[in-house]
Amino acid sequence: MRFLISLFFLTAVLHAADPVPPALTEYQGRKIAQTMHWTGAEWLMRQDREQEENAALMLKELNIQKGWTICDLGCGNGYHALTMAASTGETGSILAVDIQQQMLDMLKARADGRGLKNIKTILGEYHDPKLPPASCDLILLVDVYHEFSHPEQQMKAMRAALKPGGLVALVEFRAEDEKVPIKPEHKMSKEQIRKEWLPMGFEIAREFDGLPWQHLIFFKIKP
Repeated sequence: MRFLISLFFLTAVLHAADPVPPALTEYQGRKIAQTMHWTGAEWLMRQDREQEENAALMLKELNIQKGWTICDLGCGNGYHALTMAASTGETGSILAVDIQQQMLDMLKARADGRGLKNIKTILGEYHDPKLPPASCDLILLVDVYHEFSHPEQQMKAMRAALKPGGLVALVEFRAEDEKVPIKPEHKMSKEQIRKEWLPMGFEIAREFDGLPWQHLIFFKIKP
């Protein structure tokens, strides 16, 4: 018995000591963009953002239901999280994940100012969003996936965090459109998105092509 207990603790220690995979600079032929620093957070609140991205239309396409648990992965200072918190209602919740505590602090201050009580902030890591298993009806990623230095680990974590029937909504600036005035490393083509997501246990549930500058693709877990 003592031997089995010792073996259990040794296994736990070894597992806890597993090294974090190295950060990537390229993935599947794509250059990974640098993470936006929190000192540039004001750009997320720019006055012309609604005109450029039509966030209201995007949120309508998410078809958020009262009582949902939604993860805003890479939430920044809360541009979308605050609106979704109102949409999902008091019976629902928003899991706002970012890797920079300063972003989460700004989000919390804005949520407190609006009296929103259903937002939980989570300080994630580059390789792990720290989401509870089977917790999310929807995971939203707006112009953030292309910055992931550990894309495979993040996709595996998202898959584990989805409830049965849950969806991932991926929003990325269109690389196919040269008129979209965004740096190339901050854009993705549909072909590249499929190349990265489909082998990771996802399949496309539907697509929406009506946003001004961005792709909106919904993924579900492949049966």
